[in-house]
Amino acid sequence: MLKTREKLSLILGFHCHLPSDIQKALNENDLIKEKCNFVIELTELLSTFQNIKLSLHLSGNLISYLDKKHSDFSGTIRELLDRNQLELLSGGIYEPMLPFIPKEDRQTQISLMNRLINHTYGYIPYGAWITEYLWESSIAFDLAKSRIQYTCLPKEYFKSAGFEEKELSGYFITEDEGCKIAVFPILQNLDTFMEQYSPEEAVNHLYEDSSGNESVIVLICEIQKPDHSGIVWLKKFFEILNSKPDFIETKLFNNYYQNNKPKGRVYLPGKQKIQPRVKWNHFLLKYDEANLLHKKMLRISKKVNSAKEGKSRFKVIKDMINQAYDLLLMGQCNDTYWDTMMGGIYSPAKRHNTYSNLIKAENLIDSASRQHSKWIQVFEIDYDCDGSDEIIIETETQNIYISPLLGGTILEHDYRPKNINVTNIISRKEEEYHQNGKLIYDQYTKLNAIDHFLETSLDLDKCISNQINQLTRKTLNPYNIEKIKAKEETCKIALELKTNLTGLINAPEVELKKQISARAGDSSFVIDYVLINKSPESIDFLFGVEFNLNPVRGYDEKSYFYLNNDKNDKTPNPGLNSSEYLKEINQISVYSGIYKLNLTLLWNKPCNLFRYPIETLSYNYGKLEKIYQGSTILPTWHLILEPNIPWELSIKQEIQSETEEI
Repeated sequence: MLKTREKLSLILGFHCHLPSDIQKALNENDLIKEKCNFVIELTELLSTFQNIKLSLHLSGNLISYLDKKHSDFSGTIRELLDRNQLELLSGGIYEPMLPFIPKEDRQTQISLMNRLINHTYGYIPYGAWITEYLWESSIAFDLAKSRIQYTCLPKEYFKSAGFEEKELSGYFITEDEGCKIAVFPILQNLDTFMEQYSPEEAVNHLYEDSSGNESVIVLICEIQKPDHSGIVWLKKFFEILNSKPDFIETKLFNNYYQNNKPKGRVYLPGKQKIQPRVKWNHFLLKYDEANLLHKKMLRISKKVNSAKEGKSRFKVIKDMINQAYDLLLMGQCNDTYWDTMMGGIYSPAKRHNTYSNLIKAENLIDSASRQHSKWIQVFEIDYDCDGSDEIIIETETQNIYISPLLGGTILEHDYRPKNINVTNIISRKEEEYHQNGKLIYDQYTKLNAIDHFLETSLDLDKCISNQINQLTRKTLNPYNIEKIKAKEETCKIALELKTNLTGLINAPEVELKKQISARAGDSSFVIDYVLINKSPESIDFLFGVEFNLNPVRGYDEKSYFYLNNDKNDKTPNPGLNSSEYLKEINQISVYSGIYKLNLTLLWNKPCNLFRYPIETLSYNYGKLEKIYQGSTILPTWHLILEPNIPWELSIKQEIQSETEEI
């Protein structure tokens, strides 16, 4: 029984986001299909309750998908909009976390979403959804400049700004550089209500918790794990609301905003829903791979925006630049850059999809701006923002990103004809949801061309269990840049390391010279090594070069390892997720059944090779699974180095598409 009090205004909001690779997800995962069905059923239910109003945010790809595959859905949306029973919220069209992307791209993301909603439903949105509730004060400027008037954020953000819960009714004004935006506090989570209360209990709870005159409660449902029982609950909830018009009235954000004054000003601290105890960019520290992907996105954004500022009189060039910009924006989708229940950074498919969009954008920009079919360019910049310069080699066929600070390793190797980064692997890290103490974690980032000085007792079991004993103090030692030589269609990067093998008696000194070479028009690179024992006595150890490769989107049964440039000569255990120890071999290849390419490693001295998979225990569309991330390939050479006698080695990594000769 509701007590006689001032009428409560209830703003109901629903949000549904789908992965960027929506079609693949729909084909493989029931949860995604259930989300689509829930949204359709929700709008059909709403159309039967003409006194109930709600606000709805759908990700851009979901709007496009539903409009294409379910024409009745779009008709229902238009009808609800015409009756002022529904409002649609805007946001970034590809669901970026706005502070995560360059300012130049934020307003474009929002403006394109505004345009999509208007084109699809004939509706102009005035409110916006903040992806993952990731808030920084500068977003107010971008929203206002995109003709957005209001948004909503969790009440905890207001409490962090010094407000008490009893003060959180209505909306507040915030601003950045004088550009203002209204912010509604989200007081309750409808998902929680549906789990904890019956519809009758929920209505009573809402009314009893409301306070004062002009009381308004914002109730948001994030459609994470939908099922038909949720629709049944909502139907009963709507029936009860319909029966009590004198006590509770549903309103849209827009109706309330237009007819009520703000409660005051507010300046909210930077906050986010995900791991609220740390700042959002902590993910760039925890996951080096997320930082590298983020910096790739920033680099491509600079390239694309620079090209957009240029004045070309050729329509074909303008079209290429516009297409590149759309691919860049797609590459800014948030669900790849952090650990989520839907897979996130641990999803090989999501990472490959994001890299693919960014590489495609880069290819279009370079094609639009380059006058020669074959070219090479070298950059020395602090790419990953760690205070030390990286070296970037770009050609028309590949990109090679080299880190002298991290052992002269290769951070990224893009094979541009297939729009793939073949080094796209994530290291195994401890997560809060890990319960099994027997899981294996990596002590260093799984990069490419990692140089190792190892004990001679190394075996496959030690490799698999990550019990590799280094003879140096750390694995990724900083290398000095000796020379960067770029001439015509070739380039050579000469690096040097002087270190002591502290794991051996007397800690003998070793000098290592490492030269990485590449050519225009080629899809390979060569690493030449020279090792010199600078101590007075001979040294006995294993020298290894670790490659971590993933030329597929994840585990693929049609992909396999083979030897001797012959796909019929498969290794004894050729599957991607298998392990093996191979003696006295000169090369190994992996065939990617997905990309129809062959990646080969070959060297001029026979080696003993360890190969084993990198697998994480992480979430994939809500299920905790073991996920294949890529393979470690570790060729090793047993050396007995005499004083001052150089030992030389040459390693080549090459990629060929199926249409090319193997």
